[in-house]
Amino acid sequence: MTEAPRAILEPAALAQVVRRLGGEISDDHPEGVVVVGVLKGGVCLVADLLRAVTVPCVVDFLALSPYAGEQTRVRVLKDVNVDVRGLDVVLVEDVVDTGLSAHYVVGLLEARGARRVHVCTLLDRPTHRIVPVPLAYVGLEAPDEFLVGYGLDAAERYRNLPGIHAVDPARLQGDRQALERELYGATAPYRTGSSGR
Repeated sequence: MTEAPRAILEPAALAQVVRRLGGEISDDHPEGVVVVGVLKGGVCLVADLLRAVTVPCVVDFLALSPYAGEQTRVRVLKDVNVDVRGLDVVLVEDVVDTGLSAHYVVGLLEARGARRVHVCTLLDRPTHRIVPVPLAYVGLEAPDEFLVGYGLDAAERYRNLPGIHAVDPARLQGDRQALERELYGATAPYRTGSSGR
C-alpha cells in the first residue's frame, strides 16, 4: 500500500468512463430504464450517469447496511419507491466487491417483478467476489487498494473529491482528516483545532 495518496482516476478519465457506461445502457434499453442507485457511494456516479443516458429514465435510490456483526447479510435502510413491475432496471453500484449486496438487491428487484435487472458498477473487484454476480456494465477493474473520492469514503470523508485516489488506510487510523491537505490542497474543507473540526 502506498503512503502518499495516488490518483487512480482523474476527473477527465472518470467522465469518459461514465459516458461510455451511459452509452451502453442507452443502447441496451431504447424504450427506457429505471436507474436504481445504491447510497451513499453511488451518488456521484448516478448523477453523472443520468446525464449520459440518452433514453427516458426514472431514478430512485436505496441504502443498504450489513446486519450488526455480520458481513454476509445485508438489510435495506432506505427502499426504492418506484414500482418496477414489468420494467428494465439498472442497479448502479460504486464498487462491486464480494457481490453480496448486488446479488441481494438483484433478487429483491426480480422478486418485485422487474422485467430485467442489470448491474452497473464503476469499479469491479473480482478477486474479492464471494457470490457470483453478472455485471452488465463495468467501468474498470479496481486495484486492491483503499480508494476514496467520487462517492467513496473513509468514515464519510473524501466523497466529494472529483477523482478517485488510493490512500494508505494506516494513515487514517485515529485521524480521518490526516490526508486532507494532500488530497484537497491548502484549502482543506475541515480545519483541525480544539473543537476537532
